[in-house]
Amino acid sequence: MLGIGSKNSFGIDIGTQTIKISEVNKKNGRILVENYAIWSNDITNIIQEKSGEHALSVEKIVSIIQMMLNSAQMNIKEAYMAIPSYLAFSTVIEMPALSAEELITAVPLEAKQHIPVPFDTVQLDWVNLGKKASKDTLNILLIAIPNNVITKYMEVSQALGITIKGFELDVFSVIRSIDLPPKQVCIVDMGARTSTVSIINPDQQLQVLQSFDFGGNHITEAISQLKHISLIEADLLKKNNGISGSDTEVSAAVQTRIRGFITNEVVRMIRQTQERSDFVIEDIILLGGFAKMSGIQEFVSMIIKNNFNTDKPIAVSMAIPTPNLTIKGVKDATIIHSTWQDLVLSIGIGLKDYNI
Repeated sequence: MLGIGSKNSFGIDIGTQTIKISEVNKKNGRILVENYAIWSNDITNIIQEKSGEHALSVEKIVSIIQMMLNSAQMNIKEAYMAIPSYLAFSTVIEMPALSAEELITAVPLEAKQHIPVPFDTVQLDWVNLGKKASKDTLNILLIAIPNNVITKYMEVSQALGITIKGFELDVFSVIRSIDLPPKQVCIVDMGARTSTVSIINPDQQLQVLQSFDFGGNHITEAISQLKHISLIEADLLKKNNGISGSDTEVSAAVQTRIRGFITNEVVRMIRQTQERSDFVIEDIILLGGFAKMSGIQEFVSMIIKNNFNTDKPIAVSMAIPTPNLTIKGVKDATIIHSTWQDLVLSIGIGLKDYNI
């Protein structure tokens, strides 16, 4: 772990349509983003995806990152890399209430029954979620990352001459990067092509994780078909019109798809988690590109209220940065927040060095 005032830490986030790099430091209790770089791809192309069928080659990714480093005048010798949740497999299993030493042996043996691919093709990690209130058993979160994913990241880093200090599933970077209340919360992170929904306990520990094949591009494609326009034109129209703009056709298309995702996936996942884990979700936190859409907080609040008719409704809020975060050379709080929204993962993985 880095000490206070030591060298900067770097975090790299390779997404489906963007690559982001953050250089961070922590001094005197304040987190400073010293430098950053963002590369955004054309909507018609894909940097990486689960199937890998249309993903960019290692050589192309390397050339993009090298260009970013040159432009931002970054010299990186070592860095952490965040791995998208959709590239991994995760599930919660139930185990007897064994000791920590016994779990080290027992969990991998049990995991073989739950991982849907050959066990020697993945890297296994797991998190002890603790005892169930109604049973003397443990909930264990299994996380399996395919070896070919790790290999691709290693090839990228080696070509760049960067030593990887560690990998981390993106949800853990998110937890570190945002300011979480001491409550049972559900984080809804909607990206370009996939969305990740995670349940976090009051101690900021991951309880449930699931990725869905739904993102902002699915909405863009629907608008493109509706209006008979290109994907680039449809994406711009989506951003400008949003959820409640003057073009009611576009608004309806956006609302229909977001409502379907929230109702069919997020609400279902929350209900299943509450039934299994005996705790109540108190807050839903919105993150990702769709969180910038005008009116989204109120729209999701309405959907949640209609699906959970309780005396204490689930609050819906927007993600905010971890406390005391600043960006070098930027004083305007609105700009800091907007920039942080774009860099959530790369900042979060970079902060791993500071044990936050």
